[in-house]
Amino acid sequence: MAIKILLADDEEDLEDLFRQQFRRQILDHTYEFIFVTDGTQALAALEQHPDLDIFLSDINMPGIDGLSLLTKVPTINPILRTVIITAYGDMSNIRTAMNEGAFDFLTKPINFRDLQKTLEKTIRSVAQQRETAHLKAMDDMKTRFFANITHELRTPLSLIISPLDNLLETADLTATHQQQLATVQRNARQLLRLINQLLDINKLEAEQMEVVYEVGDLPSFVGQMVDLFRPSTDIKQLALTYQTDLPAGTYLFDTDKWAKILYNLLSNAIKFTDTGQITVSLTHTSTGVQLQVSDTGIGIAPDKLPHIFNRFYQVDSARNRAYEGTGIGLALVRELSTRLGGSAHVYAQEIGPGTRFMVEIPLPRAPLDQPTQPLTFPPAVSLLADRVFSVADPPSVHSVSVPETASSLAETTPLLLLVEDNAELREFIVTELAMHYRIRSAANGYEGLLLARDELPDLIITDLMMPRMDGYELIEQLRVDIETSHIPVVVLTAELESTSRLKGLALGADEFLTKPFSMNELRLRLRNLLTRQANLRESYRRQLAQAPTHTSPEPLQKVEDPFLRQLYEYLEAHLDDSTLNVEWLAGELSMSRRKLHRKLQTLLQLSPHDVIRQYRLRRSIDLLQAGYNASETAYRVGFESPSYFTKVFKEFYSQTPSEYLRR
Repeated sequence: MAIKILLADDEEDLEDLFRQQFRRQILDHTYEFIFVTDGTQALAALEQHPDLDIFLSDINMPGIDGLSLLTKVPTINPILRTVIITAYGDMSNIRTAMNEGAFDFLTKPINFRDLQKTLEKTIRSVAQQRETAHLKAMDDMKTRFFANITHELRTPLSLIISPLDNLLETADLTATHQQQLATVQRNARQLLRLINQLLDINKLEAEQMEVVYEVGDLPSFVGQMVDLFRPSTDIKQLALTYQTDLPAGTYLFDTDKWAKILYNLLSNAIKFTDTGQITVSLTHTSTGVQLQVSDTGIGIAPDKLPHIFNRFYQVDSARNRAYEGTGIGLALVRELSTRLGGSAHVYAQEIGPGTRFMVEIPLPRAPLDQPTQPLTFPPAVSLLADRVFSVADPPSVHSVSVPETASSLAETTPLLLLVEDNAELREFIVTELAMHYRIRSAANGYEGLLLARDELPDLIITDLMMPRMDGYELIEQLRVDIETSHIPVVVLTAELESTSRLKGLALGADEFLTKPFSMNELRLRLRNLLTRQANLRESYRRQLAQAPTHTSPEPLQKVEDPFLRQLYEYLEAHLDDSTLNVEWLAGELSMSRRKLHRKLQTLLQLSPHDVIRQYRLRRSIDLLQAGYNASETAYRVGFESPSYFTKVFKEFYSQTPSEYLRR
C-alpha cells in the first residue's frame, strides 16, 4: 500500500519539482501525493482523506496558515504526522510548530536528500503509531467483549442459582438429590464468582470502579473475614491466626474492596499451604494500615516474585500443575489496592518456606461525631463466603461414596478406573456409574498409573490437566507398558482445540468427550468400548482355537495385539518343552501370576494354563498338516505322551488327530 502524503505549499513550481524528484516512487506506488496550494484546500483534503500518513505543510500560506492547520490535525487524524516547511532561520515559527505537535521540520530551499531521510523516519513513526492504535483498538474490543459476555452470563446463572436455592429449602428432597443439587449450587456460585472477578478487572481497566467508603470497625471486619476461612483451614489442619494493634473504633473504608483483597490473599494462602500455619496481621502505619498474610506453604521462586501480581500469570503454568487457578486473584489484589491509593507487595519468608503478602492502604479515621454503622457483608462477599469451604478440597483418592447396592457387584462386573483431580466431579461420575461398574478412582495421573498397573481395569476415564502427571503422560505410560497397553481410555477435557484431541489420539486415547459432557453419552461410549473389546476378544479366541481344516490357518504371530504377539513368541520358542508352566511364563513376561491371569482374562477370557494348552493344540494343527504323524506332533508341541495329546485334542476339537489326518 502506498504511503499517502499531502503537500500544502503556495509555491507554484513545487508540485512539478516533487513529481520529478519522486518519479520512481510514484510510478511504483511507493508514494502517493496530493498537492494543494493554500490552507483552506489543505483543511478540506485532510477531512476528505482520513487515510493520509504524512502532511508536509508550509507555514505561510493563503487562507489558513500552517500553524493554525497544525492545531486541527490531532482532531481530524491523530495518527497523521506533520512535517513543517519554512524559510531557513525562521526559528520562532519552528519552535512554535514543534511545541504544537509537529513531528519534524524542513527549511527552504528544500534538500531532497534530507527530505527523503525525513520521510523515511516519519513513515516509521506512522507505522509504529498505527500498530499502537491497532493494538489499543483490539484491547478495547477485548475489554468490551469481556464486559458484554460476563454481563450476559450473569442472567442465565441467576436463573440457575435462584431456583436451586428454592429447591434446596424444600423438605421433601432425598439425600441423593439434596447432595446433587448442593453440588450444582456450589459450582454455579463459583462460576458467578469468576465472572465477578472478570467484571472487576474490566471495571478497573476502564477506570469505572468507584471507591465507596463506609463507616465501621475495620479490625472487627477483618476478623470476621478471617473467620469465614476457618472451616477451610480446619479441613487441611492448618493453624489460622489473626493479630491486630488497631483499636476498635470508627474507620472509613470500602468494605467490598477490602473483602475481595482478603478473600484472594487468604484463598491463595490456603491453596498453597499443606502443613503449618497462616497468619493474618493488621497494623497501624504513619499513613494508614498494613495488612499482611503470611503462610508456611510451598513458597515462590525468586525469579517468579516480580510477576506474581500480573494478570493471568501463574507460577506453575504447566499442564500438570498441582494447583488450579486463573491468575486473576492476585492481580485483582494489586489493582484494588492501587485503586484505594495503596500498594501490594510479596516477599519470600525470611526463615523457612512460605510467602508473605503485604498490602498498605491509606485509612482515614471517621469523624468522631459520626456513629458507627453495623456493617453487613456486601453481596459479593456473601458469594465468597459460600465458596470458601471448597478452597481446600481434600485429596480424596478412594473416599468417594457409592450407592450401597453398588458395593455388592460381582467380580465379573467391568472394572473402571476414573482419574480426575476435581473432587466434586470425581464423586459425581462415580455415583452415576457405580450401579454398572466396579470403580477405582485417583486424583492425578501418577496415582492413576499406579492403580492401572495394580488393578488392570477394563476401562479408564481420565482428565487431561492434572497435578503430578497429566492425562497425556498417563496415556503414553499406559500404552508403552505391556501390562496396560490394551486398556481403552476415554478422555474428558475442557480443551476445545483440535491439536489437543489429535495429540491424545496419537498417543492412544480411544474416545474424547469435551466438558461439559452428557452422562448418557459417556455411558454409551463406555458400553461401545466394552462391546468392541468383547468382539476383539472373540476374534483372538477364534484365532487361537481355530478348528482343523484342510487349509492352513493364519499364523498366530500375526495377531494384532502386541502382548499376545509377544506371548505367542515365547510359547513358540519353547513349544516342545513339556515343563513349561504359568510361573515360568509370567517371569519371562516380567509380570506377576495374578497380573498375567488378569491380562489374559481381559484379552481372551482364558486362564494362562488354558492359553498354553490351546496354543499347543493350535500349533499341532500346523504340524499335522505339514505331514507329521500324531506321535511326532505330540512331542513337538510339548505333550509328554501321545495318548494324552490325543485325549486333549479330541476333547477340544471333537475328533482325534488320526481322524483329522484321514479327512
